[in-house]
Amino acid sequence: MFFEVKFHYNLRAIGKLFLFGRCLLEQVRDALTEQVRQSQSGVEAVVEEYLNDLRSDPNGVRQMLRNYTVVLAATCQQAVGKEMESTTGNVDSVFETVIIDEAARANPLDLFIPMAKAERRIILVGDHRQLPHILEEDVERQLNSSNQTTQDALKKSLFERLFKQLQEWEKRDGIKRTVTLDTQYRMHPILGDFVSRTFYEYHGEPPIKAGRPEKEFFHELPGYQDKVAAWINVPLNLGSETKGQSKSRPIEARRIAEELKRLIEHDSRLTFGVIAFYRAQVTELWPQLCKLELAEVTDDGNYQVASAWRETTNHDGKLVERLRIGTVDAFQGKEFDVVFLSVTRSNNIPATPDRPETYRQKYGFLLLENRLCVAMSRQQRLLIATGDLEMVRAEADRPESERQAIRELIAFYELCKTPHGKVF
Repeated sequence: MFFEVKFHYNLRAIGKLFLFGRCLLEQVRDALTEQVRQSQSGVEAVVEEYLNDLRSDPNGVRQMLRNYTVVLAATCQQAVGKEMESTTGNVDSVFETVIIDEAARANPLDLFIPMAKAERRIILVGDHRQLPHILEEDVERQLNSSNQTTQDALKKSLFERLFKQLQEWEKRDGIKRTVTLDTQYRMHPILGDFVSRTFYEYHGEPPIKAGRPEKEFFHELPGYQDKVAAWINVPLNLGSETKGQSKSRPIEARRIAEELKRLIEHDSRLTFGVIAFYRAQVTELWPQLCKLELAEVTDDGNYQVASAWRETTNHDGKLVERLRIGTVDAFQGKEFDVVFLSVTRSNNIPATPDRPETYRQKYGFLLLENRLCVAMSRQQRLLIATGDLEMVRAEADRPESERQAIRELIAFYELCKTPHGKVF
């Protein structure tokens, strides 16, 4: 009996000692952890701990997001998808505020999906002066065979309709419902003024002022010193556009590749974009870039920018994409120090005001103001149009009251003739 009591007493003592030791170890661990957090490597330690939690406890992470997240993001269609339902726990969940980015590019049916989830307010963010809303291919085909009134109605985005409707309401009751950003920080003030006048003020919208001084857009590219705009003339007698639905022009592609190679080697910190209005011209550009080792062919036969030219550290010390080639659609939201614009169209088709269809035959995609707005607003320091200058002069030489097309390209050509530009 004495032995049993003594044994139990010793067990209790050992248990207390174990608990004390465990508590002491936890205190030591916490103290060491806190010391690490406050050391120079503390940030890395905290990040590593966080990443470990993400990897080892995904269910806990998901539950934490459900409990604490006040902002959720999704595409228009996925605003009512399974992930949104599992996160909110309710298929019919609504939100106090719904913000829709790039709203001008969404077609009405897609746009209505997130709009229907709003309880108090809807904020649409977009620019109907840039790329138009996306339509299904079969709708586009049928649209081409319909009358002009129907085409105009369907090509106008819901964002644009709402924007103009809200502006009309503002005039009547004075309640502010629309906000137009009036400052741009992307490009040289001269280029910003050109974009503002040509694409926005022309339609009665307020001027867009520059938010950064000219000195921040300085460059020393040979042949372009102190210039922000240039036109490299590639006349018709050197080679015309190809026939077909999607146009290309080999001689122009080669000229762009050569000039790009010369400039990109001059300053390793500058970034470059090459924009074409036609997919066939992009296809024509890639082999020319490969010849100059600016591009390469992948194992599966596709083209890509050569590894030496994919990224760079820009003048602000940031790692950025150095070179991109593509159609206008690939450049929405992008920006580069220098942009080459491949005009592509080069022909001797006579265009006359009494036959409007001849303008479409002569200029094609160059008549699309929205795409021109995107293409001519991607540059920061220098915009270089490359193409048959006679295509522009043919219309620019008419009295201004008789001009029927390419108003935007004519304005850029006029800028190139000022002290801020250059015509080669």
